Formats: sequence, structure tokens, C-alpha cells
Amino acid sequence: MARSRGLRRTDSNLQDPTPPPELSLIIPTFNEAGNIEPLVDAITSALSDTSLEIVFADDSMDGTADVIERAGAADPRIKLRHRETRAGLASAVTEALPAARSDTIVVMDGDLQHPPSVIPRMLQEARATNAEMVVASRYMSGGLEIGLSGVYRKLASKFGRWAAYAIVPRSRLTTDPLSGFFLFRKSILDGADLRPIGYKILLEVLVRGQVDLVRDVPFHFQARAHEESKASLIEGINYIRQLFRLRG
Repeated sequence: MARSRGLRRTDSNLQDPTPPPELSLIIPTFNEAGNIEPLVDAITSALSDTSLEIVFADDSMDGTADVIERAGAADPRIKLRHRETRAGLASAVTEALPAARSDTIVVMDGDLQHPPSVIPRMLQEARATNAEMVVASRYMSGGLEIGLSGVYRKLASKFGRWAAYAIVPRSRLTTDPLSGFFLFRKSILDGADLRPIGYKILLEVLVRGQVDLVRDVPFHFQARAHEESKASLIEGINYIRQLFRLRG
């Protein structure tokens, strides 16, 4: 198992001689050991007709990295980038981007709240419209926010959308600027200076990338099956900091 600059990788992350896949999934994880196997099963079932790779961007301390490595030993399409120090979901995705070999990237959470069954529709929408980004939205017609448990989280989500629309005009290109489930072309980030804070990587890509057309598809944000939500007051503060940084 190779170690370099605090990153632990499975062997399949080193030099892959196979052609690039049609799709690279980047999945940030933090203490999601119980979710990895069902998530991989759901992804491979939903995308059985698509060549793909799954890059886990892991900051965990609970053995999640070991579960991913075992999955990667059985399936070379599964890759691990593990950081020894936690620095936030958004930066985990940014640091995993070089490991993704396809120009078509899907970012999704590892907590089973983002159903992989939506990804084929996202791919279809991108191909049909030539959009640089497709966002899975809880807030367009047909979408639901089932996984936002409690009044506080629902109010926080509504405030977050309002704040994004008010402070960062480009956030209005989508009905769900706080979504963590989206597809984009890796090439839109050529030359981009990504400097994310906290959890909201979509806004960073939307503002700093070369994005002209964004399309939304509805999805049902699911309740968590395992582990606990990582939402916190600190992450809320980081989100506001990120909005003002992106405005500038």
C-alpha cells in the first residue's frame, strides 16, 4: 500500500493502463464504513451498461478506508484516496479530481442519501442538451427533501438557498445550489483555481468553472441508512464564508 503526501491509495490508483471510462464517480466519505458495500452495489446495478470508476475521497477514522480497500481488491474500478487529516468534504473532492480519468464526473455523497438510480438520467440529460453541468435537485418539480430530518435542517436549507441566490448570482443557474449530487465535465475546470471551504463543492465548481449551461433533474433526497449527519454550526459558518469568497 503506497503512501504519499498523507494520501493512502489502493494499487489500482497507481498507473492504470486501461482506456478511460465513460464516467468517473467521486464520493467523499467520512466515517461511512457501513455504507460502502450497499452503495457500491447500488452504483454497479444502476450503471451496469456504463464503463465507470469509483474514486472514494476519504477522511475517515473508523475503518472506512479499510472497507474501501477490500472492495478495490475485488473490483479494480474502485479507487481510494485517503487523507490522514480531515480538511472538509469540498477539499477532499478537489484533491481527488486528478485521480478521475473520465471527462464526465459525478460527485455524490457516500451516505446513501443520493440514489445512484438517478445517475443514468443525469447522463442522458447531459448528452441530450450538451450541458456542462447537471444538478440533481430536491427543489424542482418532482424532487423531494425526505432526508432533511427536523425543522432546523429544513430551515437551514431554505436559508442556505436564499443566501446563495442573494450573494452569488451564478448560483441562480440551478434550483438547488446546495446539492452535493451533480455531474460536470472535468474540462470546465482547466485553469480554475479551486479554493473550497467546508462542504459545498457545487458552488465552487459552478462559479470558478467555465459553465454556460446547467440543467436540473429531480431526485428524492433519502433518509440516512447508517452513521450520522455531519451537518454542524461550524459548517454553516464555513458556508457563509465560502459565499462571500465566491462573490469576490
